[in-house]
Amino acid sequence: MGFDYAPALESRSIVDISSSYGLFIDGEFVEASGPSFKSVSPATEEVLAEISSADAADVDRAVQAARRAYTRTWSVMSGAERAKYLYRIARIIQERSRELAVLESLDNGKPIREARDVDVPLVAAYFFYYAGWADKLEYAGFGAKPRPLGVAGQIIPWNFPLLMLAWKIAPA
Repeated sequence: MGFDYAPALESRSIVDISSSYGLFIDGEFVEASGPSFKSVSPATEEVLAEISSADAADVDRAVQAARRAYTRTWSVMSGAERAKYLYRIARIIQERSRELAVLESLDNGKPIREARDVDVPLVAAYFFYYAGWADKLEYAGFGAKPRPLGVAGQIIPWNFPLLMLAWKIAPA
């Protein structure tokens, strides 16, 4: 007598990985000017996806788009409005935590337990933390009229990609 088992909660089958990814600029995926590279799982050597690599022109396009978004939207938004976005990001991270943990584990070889129980919950926690501060900056002792300062760029390393995103993007 045989048993049919459902996929494990942390198996590769719960994530949908496209065969290739472009650059996300100005609200949409676009083709890169630079070459692409393969994202390979260090645990299995499986090619996960082909990833576009930005060149200087692509980075310039992304920075220009980010500056437009900053000038037109983010910099004129109240702290309470910015907090709503940060809270929503935190909730989405929580809702998709299993998928994010599997992707983090596949992409950098981190044990699933560490990705699931440490990294992803911390990512959500950072967004919650900074969302909580967003509407308090006017009177919390950070000087007169604290405001967003502008566009922030970052290079994401292989070892903590989601945490690096949270550490840099949430407070910005």
